Amino acid sequence: MNVDTIKALGSIDPRTAYGVVPTTPEPSSGGFQDQLLRAFEKVDSLQSVARDMTTDMISGKVTETHDVMIAARESQLAFELLLEVRNKLLESYQEIMRTQV
Repeated sequence: MNVDTIKALGSIDPRTAYGVVPTTPEPSSGGFQDQLLRAFEKVDSLQSVARDMTTDMISGKVTETHDVMIAARESQLAFELLLEVRNKLLESYQEIMRTQV
């Protein structure tokens, strides 16, 4: 049994099989604002991929339900992470504002 063929199967991205092109990661550069904007864009792209895959499943184009569920869960987790980062930033700002000079 050839192990290389098994490894090749694990590298298949289901989004490319259905015509949804995943975004390529950008090189890490810039400041905090750039990183935050990239995170917003990434969450937005994940949500649009999940929305498109759900629409395709409803219309009958996508037959693999688990791929749609994985994309939806990935989108949800990314949004929850971004929400927690926002909450920590807000808490940090409030803590700074409470400090006495």
